[in-house]
Amino acid sequence: MKKNQESDVGKASGVVWKMWLTMKLLFCFLLIGFSTVYGNAFSQVKISISVNEVSLQEVFEKLTEQTGYHFVYSNEMLQRTGKVSVDMQDCDLGQIMAVCLKNTGLWYRLEDNIIVISPKFRQPDVPQKKITLTGNVKDKEGRPLPGVTILLKGSAVGVVSDVDGNFTLTVPEESGLTLVFSFVGMKTQEVVLSGQQVLHIVMLEDVSQMEEVIVTGYQEVKKEKMTGAVTTISSEKLSDRYTPNLIQNLEARVAGLSTYGGKPIIRGTGTLYGESAPLLVVDGLPVEGSIEDLNPYDIASVNVLKDAAASAIYGARAANGIIVVTTKNARNKGKIDIDFQANITLYENKNVDYHDNFLMNAEEQVERASEYYDYYFNRKYADDPSMTRDKVIENFGKNITDGAQINPVAYAWYQHAAGNIGRSELDNILADLSKNNFAQDFADNIYRRQVMQQYNLSLRGSSDKFRNNLVINYRTDNMGIIEHKSNWLNVYYKGSCDLAKWLVATFSVNGVYANIKQYGNDYNVNLDPFSYAQYQSFYNADGSVKKLYSWYCGNEYMPLQEGMEDLGFNLVDELRDNQTKTRRQEMRYHGDLLFKIIPGLTAQTQFVYEVNSQNVQQHATQESHAARTIKNAYAKMDTESHKLVYMTPETGGFLQTTHTSGNFWTARGQLNYTNTFGKHEISAIAGLEFRETKTSGDKSLVLGYDEQLQSSATHTVDFGTLSQMSNSPYFQMNGSPFPCNQFAFTPYLENGMGIVKEVRHRYGSGYFNATYTYDNKYNIFGSFRKDYADIYGLDAKFRGRPLWSVGIGWNAHNESFLRDLSWMDFLKLRFSYGVTGNIYQGATSHMTASSGDINSTTNLPVASISSPANPDLRWEQNRTTNVGLDYGFMSYRLRGSLDYYVKTGKDIFAPITLDPTTGFSSMVANVASIRNNGIELAIGYDWFVPGNRRGFSWTTNLTVTYNKNKVLEVENPATRAYDLVSLPYKTGYPVNALWAYRFAGIDDRPGLVGQSMYYVENGNTSHNAGSASVDVLEFGGQSDPKAIVGMDNQLRWNGLSLGFLLVYYGGHKMFAQPKSEVFESSWDSPLNIVYLNSWTPENHSDVPGIGEYASTSLGSECRTATNCLYDADFLKIRNITIGYDLPEHLTEKVGISKISLRFQINDPKALWIKNNAGIDPETLGIRKQASYMFGVNLSL
Repeated sequence: MKKNQESDVGKASGVVWKMWLTMKLLFCFLLIGFSTVYGNAFSQVKISISVNEVSLQEVFEKLTEQTGYHFVYSNEMLQRTGKVSVDMQDCDLGQIMAVCLKNTGLWYRLEDNIIVISPKFRQPDVPQKKITLTGNVKDKEGRPLPGVTILLKGSAVGVVSDVDGNFTLTVPEESGLTLVFSFVGMKTQEVVLSGQQVLHIVMLEDVSQMEEVIVTGYQEVKKEKMTGAVTTISSEKLSDRYTPNLIQNLEARVAGLSTYGGKPIIRGTGTLYGESAPLLVVDGLPVEGSIEDLNPYDIASVNVLKDAAASAIYGARAANGIIVVTTKNARNKGKIDIDFQANITLYENKNVDYHDNFLMNAEEQVERASEYYDYYFNRKYADDPSMTRDKVIENFGKNITDGAQINPVAYAWYQHAAGNIGRSELDNILADLSKNNFAQDFADNIYRRQVMQQYNLSLRGSSDKFRNNLVINYRTDNMGIIEHKSNWLNVYYKGSCDLAKWLVATFSVNGVYANIKQYGNDYNVNLDPFSYAQYQSFYNADGSVKKLYSWYCGNEYMPLQEGMEDLGFNLVDELRDNQTKTRRQEMRYHGDLLFKIIPGLTAQTQFVYEVNSQNVQQHATQESHAARTIKNAYAKMDTESHKLVYMTPETGGFLQTTHTSGNFWTARGQLNYTNTFGKHEISAIAGLEFRETKTSGDKSLVLGYDEQLQSSATHTVDFGTLSQMSNSPYFQMNGSPFPCNQFAFTPYLENGMGIVKEVRHRYGSGYFNATYTYDNKYNIFGSFRKDYADIYGLDAKFRGRPLWSVGIGWNAHNESFLRDLSWMDFLKLRFSYGVTGNIYQGATSHMTASSGDINSTTNLPVASISSPANPDLRWEQNRTTNVGLDYGFMSYRLRGSLDYYVKTGKDIFAPITLDPTTGFSSMVANVASIRNNGIELAIGYDWFVPGNRRGFSWTTNLTVTYNKNKVLEVENPATRAYDLVSLPYKTGYPVNALWAYRFAGIDDRPGLVGQSMYYVENGNTSHNAGSASVDVLEFGGQSDPKAIVGMDNQLRWNGLSLGFLLVYYGGHKMFAQPKSEVFESSWDSPLNIVYLNSWTPENHSDVPGIGEYASTSLGSECRTATNCLYDADFLKIRNITIGYDLPEHLTEKVGISKISLRFQINDPKALWIKNNAGIDPETLGIRKQASYMFGVNLSL
């Protein structure tokens, strides 16, 4: 059975000031909206209606257009009444209703702004003993349900619940009587009376009775009339599990949507250079902000538009699909609904066990390092008369004084070789080093248990004319590292007002404020414990934290150069001395006016303005490693005074600030037309849309900065001189001048200021779409849009691009020959074809130039031409064919969809080779083509259907996604193997293809032992295959999953709930745990555990040799070779959720309508991983940390 339901449903100081103004504005709106006097009277406006032989449904639709009242009824109930004819002029609504319902056995009841149609009830006419029952009816969210039919089973005795969901009914005083509760969109519920006189009924939503409405952003379309491929996720489904952001919550819920690696992709990658993420639309208009900024608690529904018929109305931004988010509205008139959610997520401590992370432990690495240094000092140069043992020792000592990176094992062996310590003392030192566990000490001092908290408060209320929503969301995260923290505040207000019967105004404002504190940038300090040798001690002998030395930091054994700062760093202090603070603010203002011109015709104007700013400050104190490094790097010896001169301030640290901002607006004007005449229905929209995007920013650098004194010495610095220095004139490291070019001073040449370029783009569009429906059986759809953009169009014919789609649909369940199939509720066939577009911001029709460094001769800035003009530049195109089937059987107990699609991308941006005489070697142009085709399957099944809220239910939702991706045409200029590995596009292969060097074993020839070999041309082998022809490579598969399967199970009983999500990703490959060639002295960081099986003359393994048998040629082929290519298939439980809804009779005692408790486990250990190496494909190493969430939801 089908039923319809229609019802009314900058700077820190500047940021604080804007927040205060925003809150004052919101308070004023709330004061006006929430203090409005609630009330409603039956309209006495005169109405005229003239219809002949039409259904009651059509009459009610015409009355809604004239009065604004909405009707709730059962289709089955109305179908039994047949056709009616009404011809009444200047009559009130009550008179018309009486005529319409005459002799139908139906009557109406006005509940607030809703007219409920129900059977006429009567009380028992046989004198007998009676009892009076009272009660209330609510939905599972605790909202009262007006208009619920309460019927004594087997009789015509009944009532309808009032606006507050309350009812009173007199029935015979007999045991075993049954009351039947029914309501449009809810599952019919039977309650057997057993002496109770007060009833509290909770009704559950019934998808079989909901005529689903799909929101596309431009319009709302009933599912029966939709010809496109769309998946709708309701807020109830989203609330089944908690995730910090929407994309994670959509995982495995939407067939065709991949969230692999946290990157959302709909129906495969269809571009090489352009944007691949779907467009985000919130409340009807696209947003430029991040999907991460959406408040997960304020989402009413999500519609994912996948094919051209669904998304083509968005034109040049539709090629990657659309995610349309609708935020929540006020629920109940005359009442303020208050909801509060709080949750805390605790993460497992990071696993720093070396073996679990595929690394040698301290004992294993000390043993192998000792074998090497024994060989180095005693046998390596035995056959070289010029390298006596004393010379070897002397050279090693010079490396120490020159600032080479020296590890404790090497230094101990050096001391022993030099005769400074004996063998027993050496053994004791090595034994002590073997006991160290740097990673664990690091974790004990630097890591902390990550804790994330989130709180959400929403207030919603409405009256006849005002609707108000205020939602405040706060999130804080300690990020699992000391001296790190992030805070995030999201404030959202949405209000609407009926300014007149013909005019509705909607306004919203959304503010997002984020503060993040974390370690500042430093090239030599790493917060990864596995960047340091595992046998390294974290502590000094007295228990204090020890200084560490990494590359270009020297070593703890070297004497300092005169006037130089020691570059050792204490990790704990460094986290305090060098910090980056990010302050981000995003504001979004949205206004909407809806004009009701005549019945069936409305006009709508919408405008959204977004402004965002981000301020990033890195403050490094004088004691920080970064400040000391800069001081050393830019020091020189004065030739006359022979004294050290510093080109940067001698005291103080530095403060680097980067500020970026963006301003975006979109304006839209649209006409909406809907009309029904007989068996024909037409729905159409037409409009114009304009938008602009602008980004800009600036940088500043302050040297010699003292935070307490708020002073600096930047004015003493010659940035022009600093920017031209590639190597330090005095400071030496590892026997070479310190490389200054790691510091980018070029942007600060003029008074310490740098400018981030301003980018502005403008777009204009016109669009139209229409749907024709005949007899609720056949749908024909068409859309057309033409977009213009200033990015393209040097050639006039490419300035605007027509984008369009067509679709047809057949509602087979409405056919007369299928209506008698009681098990068939819904069966729809769909077909669509259309053209959508995509934009690549990195290309332009015009010749472009970019500024560079200072000219050494003129001392003036220089610029260079970076790309040639391309007058043929145009939008990428995607042509999509889609065939689909939607179904619902057995009262929608079994439901789902099946789609097959072919999406072909034309004019895809890709590099092409140019004639060198043009002055350019290559450019990006519209020269490639890509095809994606696949199958999407969604199945939902209710294994058990509850008779009431606390009955047992079990629902399974299964989604299956299969996508095949292929590059049809591309010009790849790669001629050598390593070019194709780095730019893997090749005709006939997937976009993200993996190209592998064919591993040929380990070389055992004298002088070459321990080195990896790879097959090259003619079956030969080589240690360096990167320069060989591309033909030597083997296609290893693709990095994108071909198949994605998700199975979501929800079980409920007596207020308890259990949910778990299974996900499978398969058909893809990965490069992981490369068996790299390493320097023979590579002992300064942990080696992979595979080197426990490294090649030796006694062990001919496939792992390159280390130490004595290490390679003399360090090629990169090992990272993408066939011996480190693994299957990436896996099956995981993504999360397990346990919930409990407290009984209503307990919550009402404390004045709360609903209390829900929840516990959730996220990312437990994988159930199955295909590769036998134990590598997690999502991390390419150890599995992700599990987390545990505890939450509570309250509704007042």
